[in-house]
Amino acid sequence: MKNLSSFFEDNNGGLSATRLAFLLWAVGVLAVWIYSSIKNATLQPVDNSITTILGILMTGKVVQRFGEKPDSASVDSAGQNDKVKKSLETIPPHQ
Repeated sequence: MKNLSSFFEDNNGGLSATRLAFLLWAVGVLAVWIYSSIKNATLQPVDNSITTILGILMTGKVVQRFGEKPDSASVDSAGQNDKVKKSLETIPPHQ
């Protein structure tokens, strides 16, 4: 991972609100659980509704990931994307 902000980017380089929501929910739940456990000097149980919401957010991100379409601007009429075209340009012509 190049930097932390790249975690929040989708395949097309746009920001992903779903990833942000998942991360904020997970960090928030963890922080509250740690605080509550320290305050009561015992590990506190995590309610089923908390884990259900976490599971819903995870499932939503997985489904969204497979539903994303590739950027149509990077695919030309022959069906080749930019990476393929660049790699073909590096092959020397046959003489």
